[in-house]
Amino acid sequence: MNTIHFKTLTLIVGVCLGIVVGEVSGFASEVAAATMLLAVMQGALLLVGRRKLDAGRKNTISFITILFCIGLIIGIVRVQLVTEKTNFICEKSCTFEAKIISSPESKDAYQIFNVQPEGVEENILNVQLRTPLYPKYQIGETINISGKVNVPDVIPAHGEKKSFDYAMYLATRNVGSEMFYPKIEIIDSDTHTIKDILGRWKESLITRINNYVSAPENALASGMLFGDSSLSKETTQTFRTAGLSHIIVLSGFNIAVVISFVLFVFTFLPLVLRIILASGSVILFVMMVGGEASVIRATLMAFITLLATLLGRQYVAKQALIISLFLIVMYEPYALLHDVSLHLSFLATAGIVYLVEPFNKIFINISTHSLRELFVTTLSAYVATLPYIMYTFGTVSVYALIANILVLPFVPLAMLLSFIVVVMSYISNFLSSIFGILDTVIITFILRVAGVIEQLPMSSFTLSISFLGMCIMYISIVPFISYINNRKIENVTQENGMLTDV
Repeated sequence: MNTIHFKTLTLIVGVCLGIVVGEVSGFASEVAAATMLLAVMQGALLLVGRRKLDAGRKNTISFITILFCIGLIIGIVRVQLVTEKTNFICEKSCTFEAKIISSPESKDAYQIFNVQPEGVEENILNVQLRTPLYPKYQIGETINISGKVNVPDVIPAHGEKKSFDYAMYLATRNVGSEMFYPKIEIIDSDTHTIKDILGRWKESLITRINNYVSAPENALASGMLFGDSSLSKETTQTFRTAGLSHIIVLSGFNIAVVISFVLFVFTFLPLVLRIILASGSVILFVMMVGGEASVIRATLMAFITLLATLLGRQYVAKQALIISLFLIVMYEPYALLHDVSLHLSFLATAGIVYLVEPFNKIFINISTHSLRELFVTTLSAYVATLPYIMYTFGTVSVYALIANILVLPFVPLAMLLSFIVVVMSYISNFLSSIFGILDTVIITFILRVAGVIEQLPMSSFTLSISFLGMCIMYISIVPFISYINNRKIENVTQENGMLTDV
């Protein structure tokens, strides 16, 4: 493992452990003080060891220990600096004004969106509303609400063995309470912030997709392109059973499309200006679609890529991944333990970054390069997320690997066609209709594959594991990677020896 990467990884592991200690332990300050003492002692040993020529290994261990201690202290301090927010609760019916701060998403028989109460004390978490499908509401509207406001219930994840802390999951999204079908009166429909304007624009772009892509394919097109979660409950369950849930959320491909489009359009500008414009466009895109964990991770990794390009440095995916995780948890420490989207996004990307190379060596006999790349990438993400899915949701999608191999080649094409439909809707209705038909055909294929996979025998079954079991599964991956890499080195050495003998 690269020395710089190992040192960075050590620091960030310490930060993550510090956040965990700061959140769950009542003795976080004492742990931080003891860690500080250990770091000082190791620093003294490091200074003494520099005077000895044979103390290189001990010095390395001391330096790694210091990095870990610094990370641990940073994590603990960051949690202690978090400003505590309170829930807006009203067990009996009450009336208050609020502003809609997220684009409403249509479900089977209702729409859901978040509001920010106005005229109340500071540091109040937002409220999530569930209302009938009509009338439609828009982001940025100020409304008068009457009804009960309650804390979200705990949702059983798989039987009686384990429960999902839905309230804490919402808290990572700055939501602390819920309202079901309250009485609503619109007070002001004007937009007042850039986020409101971008949110309204997103809603108009989704409408353009709906005009040219048939239903229910349009809901999947909007979900893949803008993160709109308007798929029906049945379709969502179908994708979950088939192991394809990840394609209906925003990913790095969305960011790549935005960056590529901007760099292409402004080819005539100097590289520095193009990168600045691309970065600004990505920021506006994230503000428009909302800051989900997957898109934030992808955005941070993209920014590191752009920075490396600007400085003429080599992009290292492993470094970019762990640095993006560090930035996310430093901004929102509680996401480390409670944000399922962050966990799945990070694990899937980590699987691709760390496991693709050893899997490539195992499946080297697959002669077709594109097929091997697709299979190995899919397998890497599947292996990296499976233990976490078994622990968190208690389910296993038996045919997820097959479903992903069949579907993933068409996902970028469907997203690109959806993007072209949006662009062409401003230019030509005829061209928009043509690309809309093509997009519908591709997405229909994706839906059909998911439906067929769901109908297969034993397509999904319940298999719950403990936290310890999950850790053991992940730890067992490390010697596997080491074994594959070492075996490759041995084979290369033997081949070189044979050549020498000849």
